[in-house]
Amino acid sequence: MTPGTAIFDMNETTLDLAPVRALVDDYLPAAGGFTVWFQRLLQLSMSTTTTGAGFLEFGALARDAFAAVAESADDNPPGDAFATVGAAIAAIKPYPEVPAAMERLKEAGWQLVALTNSGQAMVDGQVEGGGMTELFDHVLSVESVQTYKPAAAPYDYALSVAQCDPANAWMVACHDWDLAGARGVGMNTAFIERSAMSYAPTWDAPELSVSDFTALADALLG
Repeated sequence: MTPGTAIFDMNETTLDLAPVRALVDDYLPAAGGFTVWFQRLLQLSMSTTTTGAGFLEFGALARDAFAAVAESADDNPPGDAFATVGAAIAAIKPYPEVPAAMERLKEAGWQLVALTNSGQAMVDGQVEGGGMTELFDHVLSVESVQTYKPAAAPYDYALSVAQCDPANAWMVACHDWDLAGARGVGMNTAFIERSAMSYAPTWDAPELSVSDFTALADALLG
């Protein structure tokens, strides 16, 4: 395949949230743990975008979602619980196969871009801490457009920064809603089949559906 631009979602797709999952499951067992908290976080981000409520930083929404979920059940996490969760989020690392697969793509001439709902300072720290600084050509946060994925603005922003036509760009994510947003602006889509992730039949099938980044590199370089 001719080299193009690969735009990567970060949380759960590129970066492994397992340590965060363990913490939130421990703090909020009665409320449903990580799964319910993260879904509430995504709901808040999408809702604030679609209702025009104004842009609130992802970390603040994560804190609010944690408080709301804790209040919904009999969980009584300690007062510093979310600070511990926040520190764990800042320290998450890429899945083991990610760096080598991205290096293969970069060496083959692909432009690599990070695009996340997380704040710019957060993702910059995660990329540096995960040893990925030299892999990405651009590390982008939706903060720059004050709009959360899957609205069109973040994808258009990434394409503009990368100076890439959407037909030559691939959005890589383990979330079907993220890929739906990218497809809406004309991008190709690649679904990463991370554990517990599924692709709803609501959406047209992605161009690629692969088990991990190694399989992604194999497909894009094949």
